[in-house]
Amino acid sequence: MRMARIRILSILLCWVDFTNAQPVLLNGPLVTHTTMHSVLVWAQTESEGLVWLEYWKAGESETTWISRPVKASYSNGHVVKLLARAGIQPGVRYNYRILLGEDKIEAQINFREGYKNRGSIPLSFQSKPRWRWIPDKVSATKHSPFDFRIAIGSCTYINQDGTDREGGRPYGNNYHIFESIYEKQPDIMLWLGDNVYYRENEFESREGLIARWTHDRQTPEMRPLMASSINYATWDDHDYGPNNIGRNYWLKEEATEVFNLMWGNPSAGLPETSGIFTFANWGDANIYLLDNRTYLTPSDSSPEAFGQAKELLGKEQADWLIDHLAWNQSQSAHDGKSYPARFNLVVMGSPILSQSSNPDNYRNFPKEWKYLMDRIAAEEIRGVVFLSGDIHFGEVNQIVHTWENKSTTLYEVTSSPLTAGVSSMGKNNPARFDVFEGDQDRILKNNFVTLDFEGPLSQRKMIIRFWDSDGNLCNQKADAEPGVPTDASVILAKDLGW
Repeated sequence: MRMARIRILSILLCWVDFTNAQPVLLNGPLVTHTTMHSVLVWAQTESEGLVWLEYWKAGESETTWISRPVKASYSNGHVVKLLARAGIQPGVRYNYRILLGEDKIEAQINFREGYKNRGSIPLSFQSKPRWRWIPDKVSATKHSPFDFRIAIGSCTYINQDGTDREGGRPYGNNYHIFESIYEKQPDIMLWLGDNVYYRENEFESREGLIARWTHDRQTPEMRPLMASSINYATWDDHDYGPNNIGRNYWLKEEATEVFNLMWGNPSAGLPETSGIFTFANWGDANIYLLDNRTYLTPSDSSPEAFGQAKELLGKEQADWLIDHLAWNQSQSAHDGKSYPARFNLVVMGSPILSQSSNPDNYRNFPKEWKYLMDRIAAEEIRGVVFLSGDIHFGEVNQIVHTWENKSTTLYEVTSSPLTAGVSSMGKNNPARFDVFEGDQDRILKNNFVTLDFEGPLSQRKMIIRFWDSDGNLCNQKADAEPGVPTDASVILAKDLGW
């Protein structure tokens, strides 16, 4: 009896020590969904424990706010999502820090050793600014848009001994590309899919999926970008499950749950329609993040022989996109009504307009592709720009799509890969729109893109810049100052129907 009591006491003591353990920050912070009155920050610890977010207006540290604590636990991968709500005002920049454990010890978050900046990363986030119904003195309109920058990229492969392709050059490289993106100071980073690459020992269990994200988020080069820009993401096959899999993935629900756990998108699907598709807005850019996996008919499956069309988005998701675009446009009349968005950025993991022979292109689903494009033309949706990844090189596409007597000009910017291997496939693509100088019409190296939205509402433009991993401009205009892209890289809102 005495020995049994000792064992019970030992178990209780271990339990007390465990619950009061001091957590250590493992990954993050990652700034995610941001509104005019709230900011969500993601983080991951090594063990269980409480985590807080403390923040204050930049330059006004005498007044601080602190979020409600969130407990990191094994069941949620030791992930916490911390909401800044009190004190958040539109268009204000805040500094912040992560506090750990009952004693609220500040987490130390540093640049990687060897980076040109040293010591602690300046942690800050900005709430979404107001601009509607604020008169523009330049154009005398009812709305005064602000300039901002969005960065995009896809295909992030992080090497790990014991899980990679052996016997040759590592597939992942140039991790410093994330520091190059950070140095461009984007307001938003859009991750376009293949944001991790699940290995064969991982996509067979929920624990394996979590383990891959946990490993890759420890890449020190990622820290500054994730901690300072707003991050939104969609997926492609490699951060969903096995290569090229779709609706047939046996862990589809677990993949969805883990993806949502590892990001902070504003929503995921609809109550009646599963998936990860969602919507966000920043300034006069509407951002539609689409799901190209949940409803995907695998490329080797042929339901057409039995009277069924192959799907990529599925009709419910495609209709949601068109319905939302049409509703937004109804609020965006030329007379300056309440929601005058000039750009509709439609994000998907796989190429949308490309006419290459790539089997992953959206055009390989001709009935659904035509339905979507016809409806965009028929509804006279303006400002549509597609953003995509997957193909392991970068390019711009352009088409003019006609439905009956209505036509629309559509652009697509594809950025790939960030750190994965480069491919030279897809050389022939009639839809390719050349934004480069000389014989080059695409970029065959690790790359990312920045999209700058500038000018008064009546003269809005989007400027496309392709950058290599060192931050050098790839579509530089000849005989112009460094950083000035080619004329073809400037897309005017009026070119998109405005």
